[in-house]
Order: sequence, then structure tokens, then C-alpha cells
Amino acid sequence: MNKKELRKISLQYRTLASQMLKVDSQEEINLIKMFFDFITDTAFIYDYIKECNHVTYDFKTLFEEKTWNDKLELPSSQKDLIDYGYQLLNYILDGSKQLFTLGQGYTSSNKFREMISAFMRKVVEPFVVALRSYLELSLIDCDNEDRVQTDTVKTVFLSYCQKDSDIANLIETELGSRITDKARISRDIRDVEYHESFKKFMQSIEKHDFVITIISDRYIKSRNCMYEVLEVVRDRNFRNKLIYIVLNEEDKKYYKAECPDIVGADVYSTAGLTKYSLFWKQKLEELQEQIDSLGDPTYAITQIKEKKIVQKILLDIPEFMEFVKDSKGVSLSEHIKKHFTDVISFMGL
Repeated sequence: MNKKELRKISLQYRTLASQMLKVDSQEEINLIKMFFDFITDTAFIYDYIKECNHVTYDFKTLFEEKTWNDKLELPSSQKDLIDYGYQLLNYILDGSKQLFTLGQGYTSSNKFREMISAFMRKVVEPFVVALRSYLELSLIDCDNEDRVQTDTVKTVFLSYCQKDSDIANLIETELGSRITDKARISRDIRDVEYHESFKKFMQSIEKHDFVITIISDRYIKSRNCMYEVLEVVRDRNFRNKLIYIVLNEEDKKYYKAECPDIVGADVYSTAGLTKYSLFWKQKLEELQEQIDSLGDPTYAITQIKEKKIVQKILLDIPEFMEFVKDSKGVSLSEHIKKHFTDVISFMGL
């Protein structure tokens, strides 16, 4: 297997995987079959899947015993996840399965499309990512062509609400001066050129080594900010790249421009999660009202696309906030006092 052939396989894999992960209806189950057939018929991929096979999973029993609120417990290692995911897809395609029944419990919504979408993202996508990692690492290790020199400078994505620019400026100045020649900080205000796709830039967050998120009340209520950070949450290894700084009310002193009435993010309580979930639920209802008022879906394309983004935020925000809640956070003042040594140590610089 030479590098050129491996590149072709990788490209086909990414294309079919992308199509499959967008499935949100029973009529699109053929996209799952196309992906499954490809990885089964491609010897390079299937040989590795067989190598990963050590356990036989009884998904029929697992789903029969699963209650509404139960979720499948995914393996933690890459090989076990690949073994589990392949058998799960085989179970889905073996006989007639209603996709929405598999997705019960992965969203609070009772709509079939949202159940299927949540199941694909939270159960099937981790398998896709694990197998993709194997392909990408194999491509890197393929030594029958000259290797391309890569930049050893790490990249750090600074995710923040534009209205919190004063805080972002402070962090970039204080941290940037201490990691010169070791890491480069990316910011939307500087790195997105005129006419360049802002969405494309946000998607590039996945390619950064680390992501520093400045979490304020306005951040969690920002569509663009939540789009950014949830792109990281999609990655099962996001814990290894996400650095967050949760602002509190004392951080008002760092604002040079107009300071908001509320700065601190209420991420450590159930009441806070409820508040933010209700905020996004209201946004979703407002968009649905706009769609309904326009009547013909062809007139509401923009609103329908926006609704899908807001739905994704509403579905994923509990997982993100649970991670923040369970992890030990350091205040902005403490970071400044310690010259960001915790952040620098986390990035291995």
C-alpha cells in the first residue's frame, strides 16, 4: 500500500463518513450501508477492524434492556471503540431497524429526526473518528515517499465572545509574550480575511493543538461561540486540547470598554444549566415561528439552516457544561497572578 493509494482510501472514507453522519431519517439508512460496505470491502481498513475484534456484543439484548434514559456505554480505547462501532453498524443494517428507536434517550426531544441525529453524533461518530485516526496515522507512517516538513510551532485557538475582546487582548498579551516561538495564537479578528468564510475558519478549530475558551455569560449565549466550542466537544479527545477560563463578576475590573451587567458564567449549578438551556430553547422557538410565518419552506432556507445549528447547541450544551462543572477551573485573576504557568504547563511548553 503506497501513500497515493492510501490517500485515495482516506478521501473516500471521509466523504462517505460525512454523508452518513448527516443521516436524520429512516429513508437515509442507505448512506449507512454505503459507508459500511466501503469499510468492509476495503481490505486495508477491514483487516484492521478484524485485528480490533476481541468481544462479541449482543446489541439485541442491550437495546431490549435499555430504558428511555439509558445510553450505550462506549469503550474508551481506540481499538475497542472500532470493534464496538463496526458491530453496531452491522446490527443496525441486519434486518429492519427503526433508527429513531435506537436514538431514544439521546435527546429530550420527541421528534424522530432529532433522535436519529443525536444518536448518530453521540454513538456512531466516535467510531468514525477512531477509524479515521487510524487512517491518518497510517498515512503519516507511510514512508515510501519523502515526508513533508511540518511546523513544530503549536497552534492555539482563542475562542471568545467579541464583546469580551478586552479579556482576549489581555490573555493574548500576557500569555503570548511567554510562549513566543513555541506557539501561535489564532484569533478571528486577525486571521479571517475579508470575504473569507468565517464558518470555514471556525471549523479549522479542529486542526489546532489547543483551544483556550473564555467562558462568560455572553459567551454561552453567543451562537458563534457555542458553534466553535462544540466543534471541539465533538472530538472524543477534546479534554486533551481544551483549556477554559471561566469569568466571574470580579473580572469586571479588566474591561476597558463598556462592561456588561453580567460577566460571570453560571456553569457550576443545575440552575445555571437550566437557564442557558431555556435561553437556547427560546431561540429555537423563535426560529420555528419565523419558519411557520413564511409558510413555504423554500422561503425559509436561511431560517431552517439556523434552526439546525441552534438545535445542535441545545442538544450538546449539557455535555459541555457538565465537563466544565466537573473539572477544576482557575480564575482569570489567578492565571494572571501565576503568569499563566498552568496553561503553559498543560500545553507542554
